[in-house]
Amino acid sequence: MKLLQEVLLGAFLVLSCHVGFSQEWELMGTKLNVPLHAEAGEIVVNQDEMIKDIQVQLTESFEVKKGFLTFAYKEGDTYPLRRSKDGYDLYYAHDTKIAGKYKGVGIHEDDPEDIIAVLVDPDGDLVKLKKYKLNDKIKMVDHFQKCRDCYTQQLKYVGMQGNELLFTYKELIGVLSKVRLEDEFTSSFDPDEIIEFKGLNLKILKASNSSLEYEVLQGFEPLR
Repeated sequence: MKLLQEVLLGAFLVLSCHVGFSQEWELMGTKLNVPLHAEAGEIVVNQDEMIKDIQVQLTESFEVKKGFLTFAYKEGDTYPLRRSKDGYDLYYAHDTKIAGKYKGVGIHEDDPEDIIAVLVDPDGDLVKLKKYKLNDKIKMVDHFQKCRDCYTQQLKYVGMQGNELLFTYKELIGVLSKVRLEDEFTSSFDPDEIIEFKGLNLKILKASNSSLEYEVLQGFEPLR
């Protein structure tokens, strides 16, 4: 039952996305609503923009025979969403060809329980292997990766002067972490006060010139 729910949820996600949008952007970073500690000079909040690929993963190994060829599907293999063809959303990796085709999985656009093994040629045409139903052999998974033009947002605690908390803010872009923006930020300290900055909500618990105790209530606003 749990597997069926995962498949139905995954199919819903597929149906709600066009093929050109098989990748989504998601923000990952510092945990929310838990007490945290940072020394002066350390990062208080770090938030990475990541690419999320929609994928299916095989939950058991099996073989598919087509003519004189045998296609081995291995437990744990994952296939990203590539394109739609002939009523099916096609998941396959194109790193290994067998007889000019890629092995993969098809989920029917109108029937989320119609999940079959497929072979896909470089033009996207598929060979349906209807004999090999996969309802109980796959699950939907998320795969996260950094991208060349994704952003990282960082807030660093500098220290305290009088009753003023001092921070530096950076926006880094790409895998080389090129600095796009660097700025200073100050806020008066009051216990349990919520500091708001670029969408970030920060609850300060304790503060001194050398350390900070805090909770992150809400992350930065997306830069896109």
